[in-house]
Amino acid sequence: MRILLAIDGSESSVQARDMIASLPWPEGTSITVLTAYELPVSWVSGVAVTGGDWMETAENDLRRQLTEDLAELARPLEGRGWTVERRVVDGRPGTLILEVAREIEADLIVLGSRGHGTMRAMLLGSVSAEVSGNADRSVLVVRGDRATRLLVATDGSDCASAIPGVLGEWGVFRGLPAIATSIAPVDSPAYELMVSLYTLGAAPLDQQRKEQLEAHRRHAESMAEALSEIGLQAEPVVGAGDAAHELVKLAGEREADLVVTGSRCLHGIERWVLGSVARNVVLHAEASVLVIRRPQKAGA
Repeated sequence: MRILLAIDGSESSVQARDMIASLPWPEGTSITVLTAYELPVSWVSGVAVTGGDWMETAENDLRRQLTEDLAELARPLEGRGWTVERRVVDGRPGTLILEVAREIEADLIVLGSRGHGTMRAMLLGSVSAEVSGNADRSVLVVRGDRATRLLVATDGSDCASAIPGVLGEWGVFRGLPAIATSIAPVDSPAYELMVSLYTLGAAPLDQQRKEQLEAHRRHAESMAEALSEIGLQAEPVVGAGDAAHELVKLAGEREADLVVTGSRCLHGIERWVLGSVARNVVLHAEASVLVIRRPQKAGA
């Protein structure tokens, strides 16, 4: 298991570290603890100045301080049978997190939901949505230091169906209670009116709703069964409405502190459109959010 943990000393990123430390990762797990910084730009007479002796001195001092801080922050991860590597890197945090994740072939990227702590390095809150939306591997956005109850979302897609396999490979959530849910979409009032006018009644629409609800019930039951097979105490729950809104609401009602969702197996702009449910849950949930993706193989 290979994990990339992005940290900046903020409370949120320390919670991310503590969650990783609380889980029973297998011996030999590799954890790369990363902080990134961007050099300041000084404007003199309207010209950006990014070099000079003063800049080199300032950067050396910054790197030295960040290296010391990172060593202290990584300490709770050591002595657990895991390999812990620390990196301080210069550049745009969102870009670097994705680049380092590919370089080390990380199975999971972990970061806090908001940042800018004592290290004054990364603004994690400004990159969590970017990383979770653009990564080609699983991303955990943390809002607490423990995972005690999971809410696992499914829509019956291949990507959602991959969730139990990934969680089973990791094995760190075994024994926890889980809610497997699938949210049926609700038609807009305008669509309902159009169907009513053209069919002289809403019977076809009612039948469509029933069929949709039954399909999503099957999705939830199938996910609950798959989660039970890998050792979670899972129950199915079906809902209806806007998927992201209902997931956030259900997580609060059922006191789930980790929402698990897949993301569409698409690339580029299509991912941002069709993967908007996962992105909106990352942005609005009060719980931690795990977006499951299998890393793309080289040349794929």
